[in-house]
This record gives sequence, structure tokens and C-alpha cells, in this order.
Amino acid sequence: MHPVRSFLSFASLTATLAAISLSLAQTSDAIDASTTKVDYVIVGAGPAGYVVAETLSRNASVTVTVLEAGLDGRNDHNMDVPADLIFVSTPTYLWEYNSQPDPNLGGIAPNLWQGRALGGGSAVNAMTYCRGSESVFDQWAHTSGNSGLQWSNILNDFKATTHYINQPADYQQTVNTNVYGDGPVEVSRASMIDLMDRPFAMAYEQSFGLKEVDQTDGEGVGVDLGLSTIRVSNRTRSYAANTYGYILANRNNVQVLPNSWVQKIGFAGKTAQNVTYINTVSNKVTTLAGEQIILAGGAINTPQLLMLSGVGNATTLNSVKIPVVRDIPAVGQNLWDHHFSVVVVQATSNVDTFYQMFQNATTAAQFQTEYLKDYSGPLGNVFGTEWATYRLNDSVFNGINGKHYTSLPQDRPHILAKIGAFPAYGMPNVSTMSAWATLAQPEASGYITIGSSSYTDAPLIHSNYYGSAADKAAISAAYKQLRSIFESAPLKPYEMQEVFPGSSVTSDADVWKAIQQSASSFHHPVGTCAIGSVVDSRWRIKGLKNIRIVDSSTIPYLPTCHTQASVYAVAHVAAQNILEHDAAGSKPGSYRREDSESMHSS
Repeated sequence: MHPVRSFLSFASLTATLAAISLSLAQTSDAIDASTTKVDYVIVGAGPAGYVVAETLSRNASVTVTVLEAGLDGRNDHNMDVPADLIFVSTPTYLWEYNSQPDPNLGGIAPNLWQGRALGGGSAVNAMTYCRGSESVFDQWAHTSGNSGLQWSNILNDFKATTHYINQPADYQQTVNTNVYGDGPVEVSRASMIDLMDRPFAMAYEQSFGLKEVDQTDGEGVGVDLGLSTIRVSNRTRSYAANTYGYILANRNNVQVLPNSWVQKIGFAGKTAQNVTYINTVSNKVTTLAGEQIILAGGAINTPQLLMLSGVGNATTLNSVKIPVVRDIPAVGQNLWDHHFSVVVVQATSNVDTFYQMFQNATTAAQFQTEYLKDYSGPLGNVFGTEWATYRLNDSVFNGINGKHYTSLPQDRPHILAKIGAFPAYGMPNVSTMSAWATLAQPEASGYITIGSSSYTDAPLIHSNYYGSAADKAAISAAYKQLRSIFESAPLKPYEMQEVFPGSSVTSDADVWKAIQQSASSFHHPVGTCAIGSVVDSRWRIKGLKNIRIVDSSTIPYLPTCHTQASVYAVAHVAAQNILEHDAAGSKPGSYRREDSESMHSS
């Protein structure tokens, strides 16, 4: 089901947000990209690209150009109003990527849409902010050889990218305010929680012996009522383009160019020299030279661009007649994502749901009035912010090799369960609650490749949902537990009936079909150009010169909750590393004797 657009009139709100957007507009003529060689060319204006651009451009003598294929959506109220995120235009602000038909799902091909706008994924996501288990970051540091990624160090980068503002509300929530600093992105709790949020949390607390925690301070297991990247002052989205973008707008040495789709990286031998991009409005093609190229396109677009430019598996490149610059088979491998399957129940009439908010004229008008008056009411929040993370009993893996799960550090959950007051895609558009059972750290990974040499052809994504026996056992157990949660005392008063998969689905075979049929993703891909594998400990592509990667593709393995916070923090670690490295050289991207680690690694 594609969501219907709201019939509400947001004329006054749109005008207000448009005025705000104009004040944030970036200077487009600070640097003439067609004639000037800049110090840093950054490909991608998502959270990572903005963080790196802001850090590097603090030096007024350094020039930075950020190229983004997507639009500037800062005057779009659907992007700014939290509850309107479900209406963000799919073809306008998203890469409409789909996985290849997955044999694990009986041939279903779930989508893996990605943000395509200034702000990248932070412009279109559900604004959830969390960090997850601290042992994950220690593993990243060990795997990559970059000590900045270990929890005790990267916590400073989490602080440097965010600040917390307390949202007055009539409910209690566990929040550790000591793990925030004075960074640009604002984090807050909800101004109100949905009627079923607390019962959902209580159901998991009682069923699995969990406690309420704040999963931004290193905790990984427990119930979290949720924090979001939403401004308290006007309950609008706080994201890379209207936080870091505001800072960049006041600097003449940096520019961010939307509608600039990079087609190819240009190399001279093993040295990156330029990028070629097309303006998607004027169709003008420009080649921009840079002392250093930094890829920040994300876990899907970055490996695709590398392969289109001759960096990747030589066999694949030869098959589509792309000259090989560097044979790196790991490019595009190691695709991790948070896969989930859905249970849907019909809610009682006293639960405020998507259906009531946008399709019941009386309540819709009430919610609009509240928001336009003082930013209060449901429109200033997302549909359900809380989630539960927990470990499965070892018995779930009896008879199979479950070592991946049973050997994970005790601070890491196996399952993430979440609820939202809206219908899942393909489900009846009635007053419903949808809940997800998710593998927090799956065993099996997927991969990304290309099928042609054209930049306009989508990459081939093999997501590999539930791709091992242990993954299948874990999601099957979690899905059954999720169904039973709705029968528990805290939630039963708010449920009328199970809409999907329905009460007639009882056998293991039928439950597995329901898991396959409802399988989707939180759109959290990471790992396809992992640090320690494709890039070295200082974010340089191994065997190449003057080119780095700083984005979600470098994250070697999933955090135990949503990835937004990690991308900001990892980018901040990388930006500091780049500053340290380039300060020791004569110019940005300069090659030094000790860079042989990158040039001769494979």
C-alpha cells in the first residue's frame, strides 16, 4: 500500500517553514565548481558528508565542495513535520532501490529505499536516535585498528554532534543527559507518548525481565521509550541539512550543490583526481578536480560509484566492460541491515492511530489545530518511539549452529521489537497498530554489485534476509513472541483482533510464510566498504591515493539499534583523523612516506 496524502491544509505552516528554509539557504556562487580545483570534493550530503564538510571547512584557507544528487527539501513541510514523514514523496526524495528477488523469502524483493536529498537519510528517516551496546564500538575499534571508534573515545564524538533539550511532557522517561554535548543536532523525547507505548514497554518488561534504559549511554538490552532528532521549540525535524547546513551557509570557502549526480571518479593511475557529475535540472555535465575525493554516498551508492569508476571485483568490472583501476573484491560485500517482519492488530477506538490522524476528518482537524497553535499534539511526534531489545534463550538454537548468537557479548541483544500506530505496507487501511520483530545483529550478510556500466541503472542488491539457519530460528522465535505479546495483560485492552497474519495462522509452516510475506527493512545498510577491509584505519581506500570513504558503508557491523547516531559520530571520528593526517602533510590529501600502509594493503 502506498500511503495516501493528507488532505489537511498546511498553508500557514508551509509558509513558516519556507521562511525558515530561505534563511538556511546556502550560497551557491562561493566557489565556481566548473573552473576551480578545490581541496576537498565530498560526494554525498547526508549526515556523514555534512559532518566532514563542516569540520574541514573550519580552516578558511581550505576549499570544500559537497555534491548531492538529491534536492533541497528544507521547504517541504512533509519533511519537517514529524508525523508527516510517511508522506515524504518517494520518487522526489528517495532512491527507489529494491533488493533482488530473495530465495529466503520465496522470491519476494523488498525495497531498500535510501535518502536522496540534502541531509540524506536524516532528511527522510523516522528520526529515532540511539547508540546501542558499547561492546559493538569496541569491536569496531579492534577490527579496524582505529582506537577512536572504541566506546570510551567515540562517546566524545556522539557528544560533539548532538545536544539534548528536555521536552516538557506528562510522562516519566529514563534519559542520561550526561552523554550529550553541544553539537548541532538536537535530540529530545516525545512531547506525548501514544496510548499503547507504555503498555507495549510493560509487556516486554514483564515477559522478558527487562528494565527501562537509555540506549544512548552504552546500554544495549532493555526497554527504551525513545529519543528523536526533533527540535523542542517548534517540534520539527532536526537533521544534517538544517543544522550543519546552517553552519556551512556562513562560510565562503564551502558550498553544497544539490541536483548534482556524480557519474564517475577520474583516476590517473592509482590516484583519484576528479569527479564528473551532471546537474539533474540543467543536464550540464561538469568535471570537478580535487586535491582529495571523499565518498559519503552511503552503503548503497558508494560501492556502486566505486565499481562504476573501476574499483571493485575485477571479474565483475570486466563483465560490464569497465577498465579496472584497482581490484578490490570486498567492495560491495559485507552488506548488513536490520531486517524485520510484521504483526498487525486492529486497535480499539481510543488509540490515536494514523487512520484517525489523517483520515478521520474530526480528529485530523483537531490535531492540525493543536500543531499550528503551539506545536503540540500528535503531529509533533512520530508514530511510536519506544522499542525493546532482548536476548533469546539458547534453546532457540537447539539442533543448529547458533554460536553467532549465543557467543555475542551479554550487553548485546538478539532482537529489537518496535510498535507504531499505523498500517504496514500492504495491510488494511484501518485503525491499526503494526509491530516489528527485528534481528539486531544477524549472522548472514548480503552484497551489492552492478549489472551495467551506466550510472543511471540501479545497483543489484542481494539482501539475503534471514540467510542462515540461526537467523531463521531467531526471527521465527521473535515473531511468535511478538504475536503473544499482544495477548499479554498490558496490551490486550487495546487490541480488537490480529489483522495479520490472523488467528488462523498457527502452524510453523504458515508462520514462516507470514514472516516471508511481511519481511522488510529499517533501511539501515552498513558495511559494504568496511574500515579494516576496503579502507584502512585512516579511511583511505587501500591501494589508491587521494581518495577516502566516510559514511555508513565503512561501519564494519551493525550497532544494536538504529544507525543514525552512529553515522554522525563515525563521521566525526573520521573528520578528526583527516585533519590530523593532512595537517602533517603539505596540503590536503598529500602523500607521505607512512601512507604506504594504504598503498600496499590488499
